[in-house]
Amino acid sequence: MTEPTALDTLRAALAAGSYEHRALTVVHRWYAGYETANPNLDHQSELVTEDFTLHRPPQSGQPDVHGRQAYLDLFAVMDPAQSNAHHLRSLAIEHTGPDTAQVTVTHDFETAGPAMNGSTLLQYDLKLVQDPAERLPRIGVCDLQVLTRQDKPFTDALADNRVLAFVHYWCSLLEQPADNAEPLCELLHPELAMALPDGRVLHTFDEVAAWYAQAGELVDVSTHHLIDPVITPGQDGDHRITVDFAWEGISRTGQPMTARTRHDWTLTDTGERYLRLKRFHVTAQEPFTPVTAEEALAHHSAATQAG
Repeated sequence: MTEPTALDTLRAALAAGSYEHRALTVVHRWYAGYETANPNLDHQSELVTEDFTLHRPPQSGQPDVHGRQAYLDLFAVMDPAQSNAHHLRSLAIEHTGPDTAQVTVTHDFETAGPAMNGSTLLQYDLKLVQDPAERLPRIGVCDLQVLTRQDKPFTDALADNRVLAFVHYWCSLLEQPADNAEPLCELLHPELAMALPDGRVLHTFDEVAAWYAQAGELVDVSTHHLIDPVITPGQDGDHRITVDFAWEGISRTGQPMTARTRHDWTLTDTGERYLRLKRFHVTAQEPFTPVTAEEALAHHSAATQAG
């Protein structure tokens, strides 16, 4: 068997990075579903398979849950007076088949309300199943483990998880573009102002669709690393994120490239599946530069550690 070239290794690393964005979209949407005062059952249903199974820890004294509908029935009767927060600590992915992956997630879970108050470090072992016709994988199995009890004050995480679900989904759409720009439609605010590094400011869906198509024509596969994201929740539903993206990609002609950009976005929460992008300002810190596959791999490794 021939040894993979550096370009082969780079392509595999970029594809894995794109899958991680999709997995993180699912995780942050799952978290947010438990944190909102008015959860949407249809949105939560999209995250799990029809034969979804939730394995609860033995010490909980609660039975496992089998089937999407059984899970949604429980989800529907959550006490709205109970506040929950999830703060992601780590995520590791092992691809177990062409359409499946084992994902291990740890997070701080905090709850406050009439039922209980407390903080716990939890681990989820998730089986993700990818339907080739869908953008996001679904959770087929969730094994829940309590790692340790903690003494932490409750810190709201809804805005963070809503914002991060948007950002990771947005990155997934850019890294492995859809056939058309329609998936972007639900992500754009009617008052959009999208300022690009070349001085253009996009306002309409058609303008964004043209920009999206052009990006898809130039880049075959790529990935974005979020460096030092800072999320500022707004009282009026407008949330701001500032973040650097370290980027590696391979052009349609097979040329490895790297770049680094700084983003300042305002996202509006309208209660829909995703937030909507109202303000987008990006500046280039390091321009898109042709490099060798080895240099792109080194850039990828350094960015992965930084992120």
